[in-house]
Amino acid sequence: MATRQFPFLTLGLLMLTVGLHYLVPEKALLYFSAANIADGETWRIITGHFIHADTQHLFWNCLGLAVLGTLIEQHSRMALLAALGTGIAAVSFLLLTPFAQLEYYCGLSGVLNTLLLLALWREWTFTRSWPVIAIAGLCIAKVVIEVSGGTSIVTHISWPPYAWSHVAGLVGGLLMILSDQVLVEFNQNSIKQCPEV
Repeated sequence: MATRQFPFLTLGLLMLTVGLHYLVPEKALLYFSAANIADGETWRIITGHFIHADTQHLFWNCLGLAVLGTLIEQHSRMALLAALGTGIAAVSFLLLTPFAQLEYYCGLSGVLNTLLLLALWREWTFTRSWPVIAIAGLCIAKVVIEVSGGTSIVTHISWPPYAWSHVAGLVGGLLMILSDQVLVEFNQNSIKQCPEV
């Protein structure tokens, strides 16, 4: 039976996220801003994902992080760190392109889509349960509706949502799945080719 780890990393990230929201008086200094990043304020690449527009925005993102972070971390903290890094990189890449055309961005929902896809993939590989496929389909449909309608289905925060960040997060999730598959195949091939002692 596999040992499940207590989600210390997820808990720490939740405390950081809530702390940033309630303890930082001038949140605009932490928002993701391509112009400010170009001027050397590189911390915004990270902080922009962990700062939130309002308490509803914070609540939904923390709920998603608590669930998805715990699901991934109970199997591997390294997988959670890799997913967070990949999600931040994927969403930040989009936000730094001329396509985004945003003055400011904040929130973790784009990155959470990377965690979501990885968590669903891991669950599918362990269980081969068809409800996992149904959930993945619903999540992708939600993102498509949000992108086409320019609105958020779940939350109504104090500024307009940017649904393309969710698409970037899903791309990050696909990159995680592909790298996961490559690593699994590499490890299996290495074991097969390793001479017995």
